Amino acid sequence: MLAVSATYRGQGIATALVKRAIDAMAQRNADEIVLETEESNVPAMRLYERLGFLRSKKLHRYYLNGSSAYRLVLLLKPLDPEPAADLALDTPPIAAA
Repeated sequence: MLAVSATYRGQGIATALVKRAIDAMAQRNADEIVLETEESNVPAMRLYERLGFLRSKKLHRYYLNGSSAYRLVLLLKPLDPEPAADLALDTPPIAAA
């Protein structure tokens, strides 16, 4: 969970913290970052989307209080459109009979 005291909001603290977390995960070779935030938390949604996160799914009644959330994803590595083709490169060709 990430929170900044109301006294210090608007000073870029949350942005700096999230960027440091992204950098740390990228250095550890993560493929993606996935998080959830309450749909009514507009400032958090703006922050994450500004940093490149995309909404991947709405989670209805996700929290115990009945509030819904959005799952957000930040891809750190490009998606491979043909993963099966990569596997074929690692396999020796089949000999003809």
